[in-house]
Amino acid sequence: MPYKTGWYVEKRIILTSYTGIINVEDIHGQIDETHALIEQGIPLVHSIIDLSQIEKWPPLNVVNEFRAMNIESVRERMGWSIIVANNVVLKFGSALFAPIFNLRQRIFSTLGEGLIFLQENDGTLPDFPK
Repeated sequence: MPYKTGWYVEKRIILTSYTGIINVEDIHGQIDETHALIEQGIPLVHSIIDLSQIEKWPPLNVVNEFRAMNIESVRERMGWSIIVANNVVLKFGSALFAPIFNLRQRIFSTLGEGLIFLQENDGTLPDFPK
């Protein structure tokens, strides 16, 4: 499995790190795991998806496949969706998902930048290493 999903800050921030070659099934699996964690978390639950170590992403035309996914069960519990990507194509591709799911999303070049943003924009988060 080319991704790992778990708590970065217990019950508040989910971190997913992708590596290697990613396919559509991986993305579906990651979204399902993230939804399960959001349901267990304390709202608002933020999600960080680190794409900085991937070698290949599915073609951008697969975005349409995700339009049918239902996130209504977790929408009210969701906070910010932070994407960490260090290449222009990944940043563009990631930006296509925000309007599909109606997410509050920001894209950063490093994990540290994303963590600083969350700390500055959610005063209910505990202090955590940046």
